[in-house]
Formats: sequence, C-alpha cells, structure tokens
Amino acid sequence: MKKVILIAFYFNQVNEIASKRLRALARYLPQFGWEPLVIVPDLGFIPKENNDLNCRIIYTEYEDMFTHFSKKFKKSKSNDSNDSKNSIGSNDIQLKDSTSYSNPIASKAISMAGEVFAYPDGMKYWHESAFKEASKIMDEEEIDAIISSSWPITCHTIAKDLNEKYAIPWIADLRDLWNLNPYVSHTFIRNYFEKRLELKTFENAGALTTTTDLAAETLSTLHPRNKIVPILSGYDKEDFKFLDELVSKNDDFSAGLREKLKFIYAGSLYGGKRNPKYLFEAIRQLEDEGKLNPSKISIEFYGDSTGLEEMANRYGLLDIVHIGGKITHDEVLKKQVDSDVLLLISWDNEKEKMFIPGKIYEYFALKKPVLSIGYKEGSLKDLIEETKVGYHVSSLESTKKALLDIYNEFIENGTVELGSDINIEDYSMENMAKKFADLLNEL
Repeated sequence: MKKVILIAFYFNQVNEIASKRLRALARYLPQFGWEPLVIVPDLGFIPKENNDLNCRIIYTEYEDMFTHFSKKFKKSKSNDSNDSKNSIGSNDIQLKDSTSYSNPIASKAISMAGEVFAYPDGMKYWHESAFKEASKIMDEEEIDAIISSSWPITCHTIAKDLNEKYAIPWIADLRDLWNLNPYVSHTFIRNYFEKRLELKTFENAGALTTTTDLAAETLSTLHPRNKIVPILSGYDKEDFKFLDELVSKNDDFSAGLREKLKFIYAGSLYGGKRNPKYLFEAIRQLEDEGKLNPSKISIEFYGDSTGLEEMANRYGLLDIVHIGGKITHDEVLKKQVDSDVLLLISWDNEKEKMFIPGKIYEYFALKKPVLSIGYKEGSLKDLIEETKVGYHVSSLESTKKALLDIYNEFIENGTVELGSDINIEDYSMENMAKKFADLLNEL
C-alpha cells in the first residue's frame, strides 16, 4: 500500500465541518490503496477522539502566534529585571511580568502585533515542528505523496517545503480559497505579499483541489498553469449507522403520516446572517390569502436562536415555532429523521456563491426533501437543482410558491416525498476519498 502524508491542522475538532473532510480522508483512503500518515498539532485542550480511525496520527508541538509573542515579551521583561537582581527578588520579577502582560495597553499592543505579523496566518509557528516530524518520517520510510489542506495556509507552506526537499507528488486542498476568498480582506500591501506568496507556494504543486466547481473556476484565474480539480465533500456513513437501526425498530422516528407538516433547522444563524424571515413572512401571507393553515405546520430550531423568538412573534408565529436550544449531533440527526422537510438557511449574499454548506450532504444521507433559503445563484442552488432534492429560494415570492407546493402535497398525502432519483453514494465521504486516491494515482 502506498503512503501519503496528510498535513491537517483541523482534525480532532470532530464536530467542526473543517475536520470532517480530513477525518474522512484518513478513514477511507486505505480502501483505495493509500495509507495516510496524519500530521496534526497537539493543541492540548482538544480531545484526541480517534479510536474510529485506523491510521497513524503524528502529534507535533504547537505554539500559536500570541503565545510566541507573549513569550518574547515576558523574556524581554525578565532580562530587564535580571539587571537589578540585588534589589528585586525572583518572586517580584514573576509578579511584575504578570502585571505587565495583563495591562490593557500591553494586551492591545500584542493584539496589534498579531494583526501585523500573522502572515500568512496565526498558525505559522507550527511550521517548524510539523516540517521536522514529517521530514523524519520521510527520511525513514518510503512516502509516495503529500496532501495539505487549508485553512490555515501554513499547512500548504509546510507541504511546499517538503515537496521541494523530497520531490514527491503533492495535492494542495483548498477547502476555502486563499487570496480569492471573498471573506478575506487585507490592506493593499498585505494583499500584494499574500498573492505573491500564494503563486510561489503552489508553483510546483501537482494539483489544487477545491470543494465546488465554481471555486475551481475562480482559482484557475490565478493559477492557469496548475491542474485544478473540484472534489466535493459529502456525508460520512459512519455518522448514520445508529440511525438505520433506530428507524427500523422505532416507528416514532419514521415520518409516516402525521397531523402537522414538520420543518427542522439545526445550526447557527450567525447573528441574523442566516435569516428565516422569508419563510415566516410566506406563512403569514399565505394564511392571509386563505391558502394555508399555520396550525398544520411546525417549525423546530436547534442551536443558535439569536433573535428568533422576536422574529416569530413579529409574524405571529410563536405557536408554531419551537426553539429547542443546543443539542448533540446525534440528537440532531434523530430530530431530522422525525421530520418532513429539512431547512437549509444560508446568507443571502453574493459572497456565498461559491460555497456549499456541508449540511446539504447530511440531508442527502437522510433522504429528506430540502427547503433551502439563500442567495439567488451559485454552487448550492446548482447542486439542489441538479439533484432535485428540493427547492432553493431567494425571494419572498419563490418561498411562497415552494412552501405552498410542499404544504399542498402534505395536506393531500399526509407526507412529503423526496422526488430525487440521485445515487446518494455519489455524495459520500467515501466517494470523496476515492476521488483523492484517483488523483494521487494520476500524479
């Protein structure tokens, strides 16, 4: 079996979408002839929950930017104090350091230094230990390829240096783009150096991968000579094993025929950027038009609920909107199984065009109809229309039309059917890993 070094900062954060893609690579690449050796930082405070992964994980020393600068600050203060040892005791020195560091002015200075020196990111001081450990492995074993995945960008600078030293194939996976990321903004000078660094970093990469077709098209404008391959993420079937047994043994978790049309949304609303306003207003207007009875509808929210109660009250929907608070991911899945339609709410902003929320793949696995509310065009809309798993709406009128279609089907049949005939396996993390393996074999 061939071996691949996987450089992954986000890995042990098991509930973070950033980690899911990389943990899935570690889990499924061996099925396709590649043994991953995962290089990750030892962050200390994050549990190492890797019993479900049959791969080697190498933990390296880690020092973040603020710790790095604070150590230098404290060392400098300590040296100044040592000049006056005859008059100041060691305990006084320690207290003086602590007081200075906690001073608001000193803290502000450190924060500003972080903004200036976090180039290309605040994890840059992980480079040395990660490169050292990876080099040791590559000196002792036959390693056939490298995969690095950002964010942070430091993962790619580590891989670049390894590629230059050992001249082996390298895939740079950009879960989020670097300079072309619509959510990243720097000064003119910083942009100049960032762009130059990106071009230099990926100059000899065997392939660049992204998570959407649109992201790949965008990236090609900056890297026209690089091989760029979109590899969508997916759902991990390991997350759904317990649900199969649950559904088969307990009819309560089968949507079946029910009295109310149940919608569920689980996740953050990001301070109102993800906004269910169109849905609430559509229900209100359809009731006023005599086309819909709100008492036949139930909408459940789990997770961040900032401003939700006030919005529901504004539209007179408190009786049908249920705010459940934060629950575990397993509990979320159970709630979603016991539903008719899964809500997907994203930011109605052009910046969202190239992104596909990881939640949509989870919805594929649950085989439930989807009502997506977000920007009028882009990768998410294209995916939903291509797979025919539901509706993507971006205005009040389109929301009213979709909602009325769903409501009428429910009133007539007592359920809402998934009309798609897609092969769900095409959107699995296992399939994602296969595509990476195929690409590795090509390099």
